[in-house]
Amino acid sequence: MSDGFQPSRYRLLHRYKISPANEVMICEDTRDTAGGKCTVLAVDDHKIMHRFIDIYDSREDIPKEAEPVILSEEGRNFVVYPYVQERPLDDFYMGGAMTLVECEEVCINLIISCMTSNLPWPVLFLVLKQREIQLARDRAVHISYKLDLTQLDDTIGESECAVECAKILLELLEPKAASKAKSYLLLKKKTEKTSYGSFKELYKDVEIAAEPNKKHGILAALKAWFNRNKGNLFRILLWVSLILAIFVIVTFITNLIFGDVPWLRLFIRSFEKIGLESLLQ
Repeated sequence: MSDGFQPSRYRLLHRYKISPANEVMICEDTRDTAGGKCTVLAVDDHKIMHRFIDIYDSREDIPKEAEPVILSEEGRNFVVYPYVQERPLDDFYMGGAMTLVECEEVCINLIISCMTSNLPWPVLFLVLKQREIQLARDRAVHISYKLDLTQLDDTIGESECAVECAKILLELLEPKAASKAKSYLLLKKKTEKTSYGSFKELYKDVEIAAEPNKKHGILAALKAWFNRNKGNLFRILLWVSLILAIFVIVTFITNLIFGDVPWLRLFIRSFEKIGLESLLQ
């Protein structure tokens, strides 16, 4: 981990007061020509900071390039993580509008993100517990780092992380409970016993119990499309209904005033006369 805070290197974009122990800043790295952003945890509590560093130092299996950058200035510590585009799982996951296969794909992607995160277990547990999970449009799952470090527990291991992840997966699959999805039933049974000891075990269960990725017919595809877009369709129908209602009201008022509807003459009398010849004679 490197030291030596360089304030001119980072330009503050957003600031979040997370807890009395730390705040989170979204910054732009001015040395990055591509305008890259980073998530900076500003830590004021020295005990928590020492515990945080010890947690990383105790994990020899984490590659050095995967460790966060630690900076300091005037007694304040800064932990620099990569920035992840905010698209919270809780806000953008629509299990009721997705097929079982799509739901299980998100679940598997979350497990893989945890397994490949290179985070110490106590830090990964914070990510899961505080739901710092972002869902991409293609159903990929990314981990973010806007964390409250006051909840940091250096006794947390892989088992606690796997169980916490399984609880999240169970929530994601709950919309499919009525259809008795095998993955949901298996997770429910095992999380009640808190029997997961590793992410490999969790991945194996979801992968084995997952619905085969079959090609669906056109009706199933149309149904899935409707479920995903029914909100937009409802708004369109609402506007169309509103316009038609206004048209009917205007037509009624016009009829009361003029005795008929002027613009309907275009359709009613449009063929009464062609050229100089009247069709009514």
